[in-house]
Amino acid sequence: MTLLKPHVSRLVVCDPRKNALLKQGSKSDRIDARKLAELLRTHQLKPVYHGEHGLRTLKELGGSYLTITQDVTRVMNRIKALYRSWAIPCSGTTV
Repeated sequence: MTLLKPHVSRLVVCDPRKNALLKQGSKSDRIDARKLAELLRTHQLKPVYHGEHGLRTLKELGGSYLTITQDVTRVMNRIKALYRSWAIPCSGTTV
């Protein structure tokens, strides 16, 4: 968004699926652009609220934490399976 602001007088971020005019009719980039321009001209675009930058960062960090946790669990399970195949006892969270 910050890249576009110097080049436009007004920037509206919207979800095209939330605007009724875009749900009907043929679909192509040219047609959708024309419909968006018409909605903007008539002040019918429904803007999407973008919260503070910190909230987006928090969501990204939460997603990264979940991914890393799943990766660690997957690796631990593979190591334990390898140990069990060699008849090495292992249990719990320590490997």
